[in-house]
Order: sequence, then structure tokens, then C-alpha cells
Amino acid sequence: MEWRTKNNIASYSENVLIVYFEELSNKIKSPSLWTRYSILKSTLNIKNQINIAQYPKLHALLKRKSEGYNGKKSKTFSPNEIKTFINEAPDSNYLLTKVVLFFGFMGACRRHEMHSLKFNDVSDLKTLILVTIRDTKTKTTRKFTITGKYYDVCKKYMDLRPKICTTQNFFNNYFHGKCTVQNVGINKFGSMGKTIATYLNLPYPHLYTGHCYRRSSATILVDAGGDITTLKRHGGWKSTTVAESYIDDSIQNKINVSEKILNSIQTNQTLNTININSASTSNNFPTEAIPQLHFNNCTIHNINIDKKQ
Repeated sequence: MEWRTKNNIASYSENVLIVYFEELSNKIKSPSLWTRYSILKSTLNIKNQINIAQYPKLHALLKRKSEGYNGKKSKTFSPNEIKTFINEAPDSNYLLTKVVLFFGFMGACRRHEMHSLKFNDVSDLKTLILVTIRDTKTKTTRKFTITGKYYDVCKKYMDLRPKICTTQNFFNNYFHGKCTVQNVGINKFGSMGKTIATYLNLPYPHLYTGHCYRRSSATILVDAGGDITTLKRHGGWKSTTVAESYIDDSIQNKINVSEKILNSIQTNQTLNTININSASTSNNFPTEAIPQLHFNNCTIHNINIDKKQ
């Protein structure tokens, strides 16, 4: 460790590491601090049998450095923006981009997952496409389908695949209405979000990175009413915190929350009005007069009164 050599320090004590990370925090941001901590923890545990996870003060320092930090995240596409691009962008120039968009937000795909997708992992079931994602970050295989008119667009792209194709990758480059035998590069997948944003004249198109498909998918699913279990299964997330971090704070989400609060208030007002009216009606309800009984020329011999138990 160069820092120890430079400062003539031989120890790996908690106080030493606190000083090290304190200096490091002036150079790198909070996520990088945690990454460095994770690497150092594994290295010291293997080579020196030192478990720095048992250093509570160091852990508290890293948490304190994370407070108030908001990392830059990719922007997301709204359902209307996706619909506009699909309906208006010409297939002659944007067919490949449309198919990548379908796979990206229907399957919450990362760019490397689409880059490594094989043609045999995409099954044409005549009315829908079944996609199997095997090379995932969490080592968990995911499956999703593409249906409706999205299926027709994907089928059109698949039919353009050269009959003699040496590569097994699903995505081939597309130029002027034809597919080539060359694979789509991983960086091109990352730049297609910017291409879509530029076509739609959205502000800051460079902020639509390769993560825009996955974040858009998570946001649209939750805005449509999906719960956290559905979201985690959809994106293959194991951590609830990580899954929630992919949800963008969209306007549609704020509208949904506002409508739920408003509906709750209106419903309670209606119930209160009904209860008040019911109470008023019961209080003003006329009591029927008890009819009078008249006895004429009657002789009473015995009266037996039984006491109720």
C-alpha cells in the first residue's frame, strides 16, 4: 500500500485507516470510497487475516461521507416519449434503435446484456418474442416477452438478418434498410439513448446514457402500479434498496400520489356527509302515536302478571 510506505506507517489499525479514508475523501466521491473500502477489506482479509468490517468508527466515517450525496443518474423516457419515437421515427433509419429500445425497457436490460445476447436466446413464438437474458450482473437468468405491434417491429428486424452470418450475437448493425454481419458494439448501445433524445428534441440528450432503458423500465412499471416484488423480479434485483434507486422521481408518480390523496379526502367527505344526513334523518323521524284501547262493558275476573326472567 503506497500510502503506508509514503507515511512510514506499518499498522492496519482502525485509526490508520480512518486517516487514510479521510484524506481519500478529498479526492474521490462517496461511491468510490465504498468501492475502495470493499477492495481493501477483501485484500486485507485474504493476505493479512484482518477484518476491517469490525472497525465501527471507520464504517461510521464512510456513512457520514455519504450523507447528502446525490449521484448523477441517467435520465428516463416517459411512456409518451417512447410512444412518439416508435410511431414517428422512420424505420429506414431507426429500426435497430427501436428494437434496442423495446428490449431495453421491456426487459430492463443493461447495455452489456444486449451486447452479449445470442440469437438462440430469442424465440419467435409467432405472436410474441420470448427473450432469455443469461449474462446478467447478478448471475440470475431473466426472461421477458415482446408482444403486440412491438413484436411486428422486432420480427421485421429479425427477418433482415443475413442468412449466412458468422456471429451468434442477436444484434447486427443496420444501415439503409439492411442488416450487416457486424455486431453492434457495446458503446453503440450506450449512445442510442442519446440518439432517441436528440430525435425527440429533449433537453440534455447526453444525460440519456446506457442506463436509461433500465431506469425507464423500472419507473414506468412502478408508475403503472407495480409493487416492489414485481419490480425486483422484473429487473433481477436482489436488494430492495438497489431496485428502488432505479425508480425515477417522475411527474406521473407525483400525479398518482396526488390523485390518491385527493380521492381519499373526497371519499371521507362523502362518508361524513352520509353519516350526518343519516343522523339527522334518524333524529327527525316521527314517532308513531300508540293507538288507544277502549274497553266497554267488560268484567275482569283474574289478572296474572308473569315476571320475565
